[in-house]
Amino acid sequence: MLLVDAVSFLVSAVLLATLPSLPPASGDGRQPSLLRQARAGIAYLLSVPTVRVIFLGFTAVVAFNGVDDVALVLLAQKTFHVGESAVGLLLGAVGVGLVAGYAMLSRWGTRASMPLLLIAGFAVSSVGNLLTGLAWAVAAAIALQAVRGFGLAAMDVASSTLLQRTVPPGMLGRVFGNLYGAIGVAAATSYLAGGVLLDATSAPVTLMVAGVGGLVATGVVALRLPQAMRRADEDGATPTPSAPTTEQIG
Repeated sequence: MLLVDAVSFLVSAVLLATLPSLPPASGDGRQPSLLRQARAGIAYLLSVPTVRVIFLGFTAVVAFNGVDDVALVLLAQKTFHVGESAVGLLLGAVGVGLVAGYAMLSRWGTRASMPLLLIAGFAVSSVGNLLTGLAWAVAAAIALQAVRGFGLAAMDVASSTLLQRTVPPGMLGRVFGNLYGAIGVAAATSYLAGGVLLDATSAPVTLMVAGVGGLVATGVVALRLPQAMRRADEDGATPTPSAPTTEQIG
C-alpha cells in the first residue's frame, strides 16, 4: 500500500512536469528567490484580515484534528478489538466521504455561500471526530468518519474558492504554497501532541479532545470571518495598505 501511494505521487509529479511554465508575476521577467516569495506569502497571509482568518482557522482545525490518523488505529484495535480489515475500513471511510463530498459540491456547490460552507466544513470535520470518540461500535465509527469526509471536502472547496476570490492573481501561488505548508506543519504537530495525549489517556478521549478543540476554532472563525469580510467590503479594496504588492515582491 505504501508503494502504491509513493507511485501515485511520482505519477502526479510527472503529470505536473508536462504543464507549461507560468510567466513571473512581476511582469518584468525577473524571478524572485524562493525565500523572498515565501516571506511575501506569509506577510500577505497575516496582513489581510479575511485571508488571515481563513489561514489561522484552517491550520487550527487541522492542528486539533490531524491526530485522528493515529487515534483511529488505536480506537479500532484497543477499544473495539477488531481486525486489520476493520482498521482499514475505518481509516478509508473518511476518503469515501471526501470523494462523495467533492462530487456533490461539483454539482451543487455554486449555490452555496462559501463562508457558510467553510464554517460548516470545519464544524462537521470536528464533530465527526468528537462523536467517533463516543461511538459504541466500529460500524458507527466508520459511518461517522464517512460523514466527516463531507466536512473535509466542504472546508477544502470553500477555502480554495474564498482565497481565489480574495487574493490578487500575482499572490495566489505564494498564498496557497504557504497555506498548505502551514497545514502540513499543523498536521505534524497534531501527531506529536496527540501521541503524548494518547499515551496519557486513550483513543476515545483523544478524539473527543480533538473534536472539541476543532469546534472552538470553528467558533472563532464563525465570529471573525463575517467581520473581516464586511470590513473588506467597506474598505473597497484588498489587499490592505500593509500587504505587500506584486511590485514590491518582484
